Amino acid sequence: MPMHLTYDARTDMAYLQLRETGPSDVIGPALILEHDRAFFGVVIADFTLGDGLLVGFEFSRASMCLPAEMLATAERIDGQHTMRRFGERIGRLLTEGMPPQKGPKKREN
Repeated sequence: MPMHLTYDARTDMAYLQLRETGPSDVIGPALILEHDRAFFGVVIADFTLGDGLLVGFEFSRASMCLPAEMLATAERIDGQHTMRRFGERIGRLLTEGMPPQKGPKKREN
């Protein structure tokens, strides 16, 4: 899957999806990248719980931190962004249960 950008003008949120996910892929944890006074938005990096790989980036105040030319090419999802992200991050946990997680190996003494 090539990268895919969606934009919700009602909430001024954009999402750049880097790889495809399915119903069994639960998104989380999300890494919130801090912003400073010179940066007008907030960027959130999403990972899957099952394999820990990066899925995509969410941009708040997208119109202030992404180029207008880039937003002009995005799929418009006005009014749908919040429910889409909720479904990916939390809804899948409620319907599918927690997938097995890969974690650090335990050290044997």
